[in-house]
Amino acid sequence: MRLFILLIISVLVSGCFFLNDVNPFSTPDEFLANRATPPAERAIVIFGLSVEGPGYHAITRWFSVHMDEYSIERQSITGNCWRSNNMEAKVPGIIGTRQYFSFDVKPGYYVSREFLDASDKNLVFEVPAGRVVYLGEFVWTSESRIGLKRDPSTVKSYFGGDVLLANTRQVSQVTGILCGP
Repeated sequence: MRLFILLIISVLVSGCFFLNDVNPFSTPDEFLANRATPPAERAIVIFGLSVEGPGYHAITRWFSVHMDEYSIERQSITGNCWRSNNMEAKVPGIIGTRQYFSFDVKPGYYVSREFLDASDKNLVFEVPAGRVVYLGEFVWTSESRIGLKRDPSTVKSYFGGDVLLANTRQVSQVTGILCGP
């Protein structure tokens, strides 16, 4: 009987783990079909992934970018082992691949630990409330690095003129979440 009760409790509690207040749109076309301005307490984030060079993740054959909610004050990723706000996108690592992704998110700051610019500082993106925000296009380059293109005219021609180019900040420290003993 104890085992049964523990099993029921663990199933009920497990629904509270790994919560993420980020909702991806299944395709950019779903975002385009809805075209609604996000509510004042939310934002919509758009970013692209493209592959221009060979050799990205030879084992998995995917190019992916993971964006985490970030606290400027604490200089760390927000959340804990069970709850965090993050976006993840991936495309096949085939030269010429390009795809845009859109997410309904909590406003704030977001950072990608995979992206380092030439000065080896992480780039933090500001996502204001009530706006549609374009971060840029993360590119796997022929130099085997991740670059960032930020041409707002490209995305505005596809998504519309009300898209805001995200303000950025460079930070030297991004502390992640450590889960474990």
